[in-house]
Amino acid sequence: MTGKRKILLPAALAVLLLAVAIGVVLMRGDDTDPLARSDNGTPGASGPAATSGPRSSPAPSGSVLPSASTPAKEPTGAPTKPRVLPVTATGGGRYPARFTVGAPGVQPYKQSDKSLPVPKGYKVVNPSNKDSKEWDLYDCKGTVNLDHKYFKAFIYVGTGCHGTVNITNSIIAPPAGSTNRAVLVNTDGSGSLKLNLTNVTIRPEPVGLGEKSTPLNDHAVNDCATCTITFNRVDVANTGGMCLCGARTTIRNSWLHDNYIANLSDPAAAHTGGVFPYGGTGPVTIENSRLEPGVDAHTGKEVKNYWKAITAVLFTQSVDGSVLRNYSVRNSFISLGAYGLYAQTGSDLRITDNVFGPTHWDAAGGCDSNCSVTFGEWSNNVVGTIDGVPTKKQVPKPN
Repeated sequence: MTGKRKILLPAALAVLLLAVAIGVVLMRGDDTDPLARSDNGTPGASGPAATSGPRSSPAPSGSVLPSASTPAKEPTGAPTKPRVLPVTATGGGRYPARFTVGAPGVQPYKQSDKSLPVPKGYKVVNPSNKDSKEWDLYDCKGTVNLDHKYFKAFIYVGTGCHGTVNITNSIIAPPAGSTNRAVLVNTDGSGSLKLNLTNVTIRPEPVGLGEKSTPLNDHAVNDCATCTITFNRVDVANTGGMCLCGARTTIRNSWLHDNYIANLSDPAAAHTGGVFPYGGTGPVTIENSRLEPGVDAHTGKEVKNYWKAITAVLFTQSVDGSVLRNYSVRNSFISLGAYGLYAQTGSDLRITDNVFGPTHWDAAGGCDSNCSVTFGEWSNNVVGTIDGVPTKKQVPKPN
């Protein structure tokens, strides 16, 4: 009661109200979700990433673990509650809503959460090499199936790995101090490799400002001269991009987000992005996917200065006169890079039925006089909101 209230309750009634209040407090308990602090980081633009074998380096100090329970005794953060998107934020079902793809059971998480909130049923896989933090897949003739794994390491696919590797219903979470990208493909040309990722969450653990961990600043997966790579329902976060892939690559029903470079004091020093066919010749197909590297997915807001690190969500670049062919992007949401699409190489690119969200410069940037790009099809590409809600405003074809 306030000091200004003049009316006094009878003593019996006051005692009764006090008892009721105590009972309510006991029944409620503490139901507050512990939320980790969200660091103000930034995303990256594209640039060629190293595809050499793993290097050794000491691991930087990690951050404090949030409380909760987990798979195979692995501590994780408690599920948090992101902002709900409007129903129209999937372009009529063309691309996924946030936090709806990836490894089964993974709850919404924040970029700064140390570990992912996941249910039981995943087998934790620790590094083969404690210094580099790699888990080695050296020889894999025939078919290798990796299912319901929680990799606390980056995956190194060795030179002798040929055949088919299926990674399904799994989490790839390279820890602090990892010395290469989340999935490093180093297969040699003596045989072909089919790498299929389905219902996978790739999310390197964060480190503090100024600390190093390569998966945070490099594209999550790379291709090789004899590889065929397929993503389906893959969630990629906390990386320098989704794929450094320029040939025989298909990305479907997948989501890229939160790849601002939170560990770098100067985000402009990074050169990362979304999907980058660096020197690629195709084919590359991207469809029904949500690519928004500069978004803080938990809040739905753009990350401050995200554009300083992210050249483009979709970036094509020639190497030694290479020409990208059979490149198709359709029914996807493309948002929050310095550019949405910036094509420096490509013949008859097909860009159709996409929604382009906010960017710092333009939805689609034109090529300068030093390169030649042609579009086989550019149709029904429209402007959208930061959440992915399409409008009727058309995005003009780049000059």
